[in-house]
Amino acid sequence: MFEFPEVSVSRYELIADELAERGWSVQDNLLPGPLVQALAEQCRALWQQDRLTPAAIGRGGDQAVVPEIRGDYTRWLDDCPHHAANATYLALMDTLRGALNRSLFLGLDSFETHFALYPPGAGYQRHLDRFQNSPLRAVSVVAYLNQHWQPGDGGELRLHLDSGVRDFPPRAGTVAVFASADIEHEVLAAGKDRASLAGWFRRRPDNPLLR
Repeated sequence: MFEFPEVSVSRYELIADELAERGWSVQDNLLPGPLVQALAEQCRALWQQDRLTPAAIGRGGDQAVVPEIRGDYTRWLDDCPHHAANATYLALMDTLRGALNRSLFLGLDSFETHFALYPPGAGYQRHLDRFQNSPLRAVSVVAYLNQHWQPGDGGELRLHLDSGVRDFPPRAGTVAVFASADIEHEVLAAGKDRASLAGWFRRRPDNPLLR
């Protein structure tokens, strides 16, 4: 059984401050090692069992699988078998959601997330996470699960910023948080299997028909 990971208040405050100042924050070693290991093992077990599916681009009837643009395989966390590590991770994200709401008054209402595994050679071309016809995704969160990741293994998160391009290796325990509508980003081609949890804090829709 996993205990709730202890993350100091200062880490949450730093994320909120950096989001307010520049729209993004990348925190090394935010997730504790045992939690990362359990999540990584689950992601790779799903991959080996053929329970991850090719990710699509677009929305609704416009969805299409285009590996040249997006090459990861995914499974929503709420569609996975019950696992204590999943509940622990979701509890951590709920604490982060509360901290961002208190500091930035974002009105974040819910969180959705999925495992994402990029096999060797796969990446994800430059994009924004918010859909053009829906404003609900507000803050993106990517948690990396790759133990022993080395320089040259590829798979970096590339942020396209006003100040230039910044690359971040997908090392285990690192968490990237950024404004879904504002920060264009991409996943560089991975040299070996690259595992993560990709998710979004969503605002409550003012219009109940808006999804």
